[in-house]
Amino acid sequence: MSQFDITTADLVVIGFYFAIIFAKGFQIARRTHDANDLFLAGRRLGWLPIGLSLFASNISSTTLIGLAGAAYVWGIAVANYEWMAAPILVVFAIVLIPLRR
Repeated sequence: MSQFDITTADLVVIGFYFAIIFAKGFQIARRTHDANDLFLAGRRLGWLPIGLSLFASNISSTTLIGLAGAAYVWGIAVANYEWMAAPILVVFAIVLIPLRR
């Protein structure tokens, strides 16, 4: 097992990262007044950020690592699970979008 030391540069980068995350969190907290603002962005988002959010929540470490390992063990047929998710998401979008108030 190799030994490594955390240097001052590492701590500076980590501190800078946390400072940016906290600053962005406080900035968003000032603009958030209720749960509608927090969870639904005040219903002001367009289709692109909503679609990207759905895509990002669907793609996770389980997808990137787990499905690759499962495909290695059981074959490429495991990918059919993800391919079938796409038409179902489209059907849900077509059915649920007209129900919007």
